[in-house]
Parts: sequence; structure tokens; C-alpha cells
Amino acid sequence: MRVTRRSARTAAVATGAVAVLLLPAAGAFAADGPGQAPGADATGSPSVFWRNVDLPGGGLAKVYQDGPGRFSAEIYTGGSLVDTLVSTDGQPARGQYEALRVVLRPDGTVSSWQETAPAPQPKPKPDPKPAAKPKPAPRQADARVTLPDGNTARFYKSASWPRVEISRPNGHAVASLDLKHPAAAHHGWTYRLVDTGKHRYELAAVDTPKQGARSSVYDFWGRLIDTYTARKAS
Repeated sequence: MRVTRRSARTAAVATGAVAVLLLPAAGAFAADGPGQAPGADATGSPSVFWRNVDLPGGGLAKVYQDGPGRFSAEIYTGGSLVDTLVSTDGQPARGQYEALRVVLRPDGTVSSWQETAPAPQPKPKPDPKPAAKPKPAPRQADARVTLPDGNTARFYKSASWPRVEISRPNGHAVASLDLKHPAAAHHGWTYRLVDTGKHRYELAAVDTPKQGARSSVYDFWGRLIDTYTARKAS
């Protein structure tokens, strides 16, 4: 077969074109290389499942060994992945998820706990105040009479402290008679506590001669036991 110079040149051009088309594909295959294994970390080392660790409150930690001295743990709470802890360079990794605390150690072990709110301190109870002692009721008079001048006499019997309290009709005090202060005067009248012996006492209400010189004597039962009128001075 006779090959002309023109035919040889055409064949050479065609062969070069085919070579150009094939070069990109070959370069692409050369660039891919072996590639990373599924589940590998950033260094190309495969991440190997280590174990599951139950966490408080129903949580779960999935621990993986990513390489020598390198562990990671996926933290699940409520069925959802909430965090990934990575322990590297011999340092533990810590996570906090509300009350849940998780620590991933460099050897792949996991510690976890739930913090509880401290119980409220009881409020100190106030010291009970002593109940106030009720005041004794005032002693009631043993007898009561209205004297000739309109005042009131109240008699209080006692072997050691007999006394007579004299007051106006409106209750205002006028005099208090006892064995140490047996007499008192008021508006022309004289009141006198008389000791008749054997713990028996009497009250004498004596008017002045200028007002009529009338006198009344009462015992401590309030009974009128004597009356008289003194002679007026001339």
C-alpha cells in the first residue's frame, strides 16, 4: 500500500488528538490515591467503636477509639445527640448538659453524675415568747355603802391590812384609809378608821358642826351601827 506524505501527516494529527483526550482521565485517576476509610478521623486513622456507657437520666455515651491515646464520645440525652467529647493529649474532656455532668478520660473511661439543687436551709424558728401572765383580777370589795355626803365607801377585810376606799359618785378617788393612815378630810367631812380590837374595825363619817355635826358609823359589813349629832359650838 502506498502511503503518501499527506496521509502520514493526517494520521499523526489524529494520534495526537487521541493522546490529548486520554491525558486528563489518567491524571484524574492518579490524583485520587487510596482515599480515607469510612469513619476515619482527620489524621486518616479509623474510628473504632469502643463501648456504650449508660448515663444518669436515661442518657447514653457512645465511646470510640480514634487512635493511640485518643478517644471520643457521642453524648445522647432524650434520644438525641447533644454533644461529642474528644479526649486528646492525655487531657480529659468534660461536658455539662443541664444537671448532667460527663467526663471522658484519656483511657476511654466515662464518669457521669447529676447535680441536685441544695436543699433549702430551714429558717430559724423564732424563740417562743413566754406567755404573759394574766393580771390578777382586782379584788372585789367585801361591802359597799353610800355615805351621808354622797360619796361611796368600799370595805376590804383583812387581818393584816384592813382598809376603806372612799370615792366620788363618778368613781374618782377621795381617800384611802388603813391602820397607818386612819383619817382623811374632804369638803367638811372627816373619815376615820377605828380599831375596836380583836380585828374588828369601824368607819366613822363625821360632819363639821358648821354643816350640822352629823356622824354615821359603819362596820366592815357595810351596816350602819350608830348615828349621832354633835352639839354645835356656841
